[in-house]
Amino acid sequence: MRKKGNRRIVLSKTKLIGILFFFLSCQNTVFSQISLDSYAEVGSNAVSQGIYGSISAQVSGQFGSFNLTTGGLMPFSNEGADVFSAYSLAISNDIEINKHKIDVSGFYLWKPISSDLRETNFGLLAKYRTRHFGCIIGLNSRIYSFSRSAIIRYNFPDSIHTTFWEPFNAMYRFSYYQQFSPKLSFEASITNYDRYFIQQETNPMILTNLTYKYNSNLHFYSELGYMQAGLLNMHVNYFGLYLRGGVIWRLN
Repeated sequence: MRKKGNRRIVLSKTKLIGILFFFLSCQNTVFSQISLDSYAEVGSNAVSQGIYGSISAQVSGQFGSFNLTTGGLMPFSNEGADVFSAYSLAISNDIEINKHKIDVSGFYLWKPISSDLRETNFGLLAKYRTRHFGCIIGLNSRIYSFSRSAIIRYNFPDSIHTTFWEPFNAMYRFSYYQQFSPKLSFEASITNYDRYFIQQETNPMILTNLTYKYNSNLHFYSELGYMQAGLLNMHVNYFGLYLRGGVIWRLN
C-alpha cells in the first residue's frame, strides 16, 4: 500500500479523441490493418439508479507482428460528465507452442469509480481457440486510489492510506462459437471480465454475441450481458443486464 501523495489522473475527452485520431492519421505510415470498433450500450445494474447509457470507440492497428488497441467509454446518461468513464490500452502478439497458436496480450485499464475514487488495472491474458471452443486465462493487478482533489477535500492525514493494491486476480473466459452461415456467427461466453470492467473470480457473467458480416470490411454485432452477484457463494442475486449494438469497420 502507498500513502497519501498519489497523483490524480484525469482523461479528458479531447485527449482520448486525440489518441484515436492519431491511430487513424497513421494508418498509411506506421500502422496497417486499421479498424474501428464502436458500440452503444444501455443497461441497468444494482448501482446505476435506473437505466444507463454509454458509447464506446476503440481503434486497432497492426504494428509489425504486434496488434495495438486503444479506446474509451463515455456515458451519455450522466448530465455534466466531462471525462471518459474508462480508458483501455492493449498490445498483443501470437506465439506458437507445440504447433498451437496462442494470442498473448498485455493491457492497461483505467476507470473512475466515482469523482473521488479511481481504479487502475494492469494484466496479462493468453487466448487459445479451436473451431467451436475458446479459452482465455490471465491475471490482473488492481489499484484503487483516491483522487488528489478528494485527498485535499477530506484532509486525509499521512497515517491514512489513500491507495489500496490487489496484487493478483484471476481472469477467465470460456466461449462457444457457432457459424450459422458465411455471414452470421454466434458466441456465448462465461467470463469474469468485459471490455471496461473486471469482476472478482467468484462473480462470473454470461455474455453473448451475434455478428453479421456485411462484407469483408464492415461487420455489425449485438451483445447481451447478464451479471450476477455471488454465483459461487450461498446466494445468487441479480446484479445487472446490458445490451449493445455495434459496428466494426476495417479502414484498410
